Amino acid sequence: MKTIKIIMPFVAVCLLQSCAIVRPGEVGVDVHFGKVQPKILKPGPQHMMNFAGKKIEHFNTRISNYSQELNFHTKEGIEVTSEITILYHLVPDSAIQVFQKFGTRYQKTVVEDNLITILRQTGLAYKATQLITERNAIESTIKEKMNEVIEKYGFAMDLVLLKQIDLPVAVVETIEAQLNADEIAKKTKIENEIKRNQLDFELEKQKKEKEMQIVTERMQINFNIEKEKREAERLLIAAEAIKKQQAIINSTLNDRLLKYKSLEITKELITSKNSKVIITDGKSPVIVNEN
Repeated sequence: MKTIKIIMPFVAVCLLQSCAIVRPGEVGVDVHFGKVQPKILKPGPQHMMNFAGKKIEHFNTRISNYSQELNFHTKEGIEVTSEITILYHLVPDSAIQVFQKFGTRYQKTVVEDNLITILRQTGLAYKATQLITERNAIESTIKEKMNEVIEKYGFAMDLVLLKQIDLPVAVVETIEAQLNADEIAKKTKIENEIKRNQLDFELEKQKKEKEMQIVTERMQINFNIEKEKREAERLLIAAEAIKKQQAIINSTLNDRLLKYKSLEITKELITSKNSKVIITDGKSPVIVNEN
């Protein structure tokens, strides 16, 4: 019993020492007597026997930050100093491949050296002024080229930033002058575009007003024609009515009625207090003279 009590603490210590932990944001490569095992160890406790020739190599899979001040030349041959920052990470499933090719100190070989080469190659494709005006495009180009190189090794590029670009004073002044000229040109272009649009608007407005005037005049002419037409129709109807009325009257008149009406008129003249001369043929009065 005493022997068991003595042995138990020793066994507990051995078990604790043999238990390795792979932390979050890491993966482990299991190495037995210098031979890499094919299984990648995920985050969590791993039972190992360190004293039996077993070891875990830890690889960080979090996004890593690397910054460096580097020199390169532009298309014109101007030397430029720039502080560049990149973010990259190790693809977890590539840990064994990376360990076999580069070990645990891979950053200089895989990241730094390739970054310097690609930065210098990219710089030669741009003019000094473009380092300011097209910085985003340059960063995207470097990122794409870096990914083309390091992806095959098991890495991925997340971000490239050109934080600061130091150019000669003369170049900076030239860039500022060009930017001012570009700004003035853009402003002038916008103003001309506004004037052109305004002129087009006025011309279109005048055109519409002219078309409206023509339409209005045409409508007035059509209205007058329609009015005259209806007036002619009205006069024609009135003339037709008069014609019919006259026909009716003519059909009802006869010699007796005319003689009767003539007598009535003569009677009214005779009964009048005024002196008058009546000349008649016995049928109807011809001359009536009143004093």
